[in-house]
Amino acid sequence: MIVRQCTSRGIISQLCVRLKEPRTQGRQDMARHSSDLAVFRDLFSKAKHVAILTGSVLGAESGVPTFREGGFWRKWQAQDLATPGAFSQNPSKVWEFYHYRRNVMPRKSPNPAHLAIAECEAQLQRQGCHVTVITQNIDELHYRARSTNVLEIHGSLFKTSCMSCGNVAVSHKSPICAALEGKG
Repeated sequence: MIVRQCTSRGIISQLCVRLKEPRTQGRQDMARHSSDLAVFRDLFSKAKHVAILTGSVLGAESGVPTFREGGFWRKWQAQDLATPGAFSQNPSKVWEFYHYRRNVMPRKSPNPAHLAIAECEAQLQRQGCHVTVITQNIDELHYRARSTNVLEIHGSLFKTSCMSCGNVAVSHKSPICAALEGKG
């Protein structure tokens, strides 16, 4: 699903635009678009578990540079730097790349769609529904909008994981270590 409209009304109305239609003739049909808002509301009101999926479009609306949109950091393609292989080959360059991205984030704020998702999550939880926000974004803007149950499938700019012992640490300090001082 691509959310083209990142307004509060737009994000809520497009949370689920695809509904499963009944199986016909003994075979399973592909999911088809439904524009029947009454059917959606009925199904949504009965839901006990809701997943809200977000991606780079949401962060871009807050001015967060995306990998594909910006494409390059200095002279390197961003997608080539965001891999374990790149880190193994040149950890210093990868640290500098993420250091730059971490320094961009304090100037960014959750946009109306982030706030609408957090509001929707809170309201549904008060009604006894379990809500999970599943995001590709690494910017923590969902947390800053006050979402509480967020699954960051690509991690976070502010969490580091030791490649030897697996220890995960959260740090919003910049630079994250003395070796990056003056590298911004």
